[in-house]
Amino acid sequence: MNMEKRALAAIVVSMLILLLFPSIMPKPKQAPVKKDITARVPIAEAPQKIIRIEQAPLPSEKEIVFETADYKAVLSNLGGVIKSITLKTHLDSENKPIVLAATSDPRDSIFAVTGLDPELDKGLPFSFVEKPDRVIFKAGTQSGLIIEKEIIFGPGEYAIELKQTIRNNAGQARALTYKIAGGCGITPLSPQDEVYVEVVRNISGKISNVNGKSIKAETVWNGGQVYWVSLKNRYFSLILKPPVSFDNVFSKSLSDKELETGVGITGLNIDPNSSMTQDFVLYAGPNDFGKIRSLKLGLEDSLHLGFTGGIGRWLFVALEFFQRIVKNWGVAIIILTVLINIVLFPLTFKSLKSMKQMQALQPRVEALRASRKDNPQKVNKEIMELYKKYKVNPLGGCLPMLLQMPVFFALYQVLMRSIELRGAPFLWIKDLSQPDRLIANIPIFPNELNILPLLMAVAMFLQQKLSTPPKAASSGASDQMAQQQRMMMVMMPVLFGVLFYKLPSGLVLYWLANTILTIVEQGLFLKPHLFHVEHSET
Repeated sequence: MNMEKRALAAIVVSMLILLLFPSIMPKPKQAPVKKDITARVPIAEAPQKIIRIEQAPLPSEKEIVFETADYKAVLSNLGGVIKSITLKTHLDSENKPIVLAATSDPRDSIFAVTGLDPELDKGLPFSFVEKPDRVIFKAGTQSGLIIEKEIIFGPGEYAIELKQTIRNNAGQARALTYKIAGGCGITPLSPQDEVYVEVVRNISGKISNVNGKSIKAETVWNGGQVYWVSLKNRYFSLILKPPVSFDNVFSKSLSDKELETGVGITGLNIDPNSSMTQDFVLYAGPNDFGKIRSLKLGLEDSLHLGFTGGIGRWLFVALEFFQRIVKNWGVAIIILTVLINIVLFPLTFKSLKSMKQMQALQPRVEALRASRKDNPQKVNKEIMELYKKYKVNPLGGCLPMLLQMPVFFALYQVLMRSIELRGAPFLWIKDLSQPDRLIANIPIFPNELNILPLLMAVAMFLQQKLSTPPKAASSGASDQMAQQQRMMMVMMPVLFGVLFYKLPSGLVLYWLANTILTIVEQGLFLKPHLFHVEHSET
């Protein structure tokens, strides 16, 4: 289980403990409870800057650098491939353009073909022609195959098109099986982001993913028509959409931290003296839902926000709407938090009411326990009858809160993975996609002071203190019970502070704002005069 999943699992378990604790522990008085060729991306003719580099890292290799306003691509004549893609408008932590993909061996590079012919597998040199918006590679093998690869760069978009033509000049038909690489050499932006490198694939409409750390030896997935395969990190993707005839996806490790993924086809038949052309599209750019959707290639689901992805997209639409109004992502997160609380308030109110009802019944529950110490089964039966008589659900305070968890899961994925938050400032926070780092590079563990998680922990402590009234002398609660409640009051905020300390400040900001709103709600709606509870008399 990767770090992100462990953190999320720990948060969920902690939330469950926090929610269920008032129901499972005794309480003192008043305790709360498809075609063969894919659709092509329109390509507008536009002059681009092309620079040829005569250096030859490998024998007979020539490299071509192709630049647009958005990226710089380095191509190789060995195999007619793309060796690297640098995003010129996206910068890393050192303000340098991000290298999205990079490989040193052209045989492991984007659009590399293997299995078609042994000469190709060894890195066959292609002749090439440079044009304003494309590079055309061509080569022939001794077995009679002619391969032409036309790589087309579209201005103003992150889509790169490959038109690959295979011609059989032999005197007999050939059955061909081969693979073509899509994403290659993608790396995490930081050590903390390694857990986000993954392969997402759509085979016959079924979307599945696998974490990059689990891919070692070459793995092949079969099962039907391949719609697309994506190699992605936290904020960027390499998504390959093949022709509909491709029937498998492969992934393998190139090095400790680099992967290669692509698609394969089996039983491709080409008659003698005939040819076939196949169109591929590679999206190489940010995980921006709008940009990917604008290509109209059906690649949107490659962003893969989990089982709550539908909710997450609606939440992001709302978040983006607020950001356009207030011009700040941090303020937009706070506004979205308020909106979520308003929408979910009926559930919150029901939970608070149930807590108040449980408080009112608690003296009678304690009296039953005291009078039936030697017969716990009878005590439990009478307590359930008491709850039934007064129409109280002992889990009523927990279930409405549990129903809010899908919203939390969805927002967690949105705030953890949204590239729009990358580099977005708020108050002292320089980047909402990173910890707030009020003071960085401290020569002691943990090397930085993140104030936001500490504020969140304090707010959670105040919330629990507000919802747990002091023990009444007549409640009959044991000192051990009171000690358990005090321990929970301290342990949960500390645990959440530790869990959230290294998480993106945008997510911590949401949790802090949500906790403050909960404090306000409890302060207003836990007052006795707001609930008429007849069974509160003892």
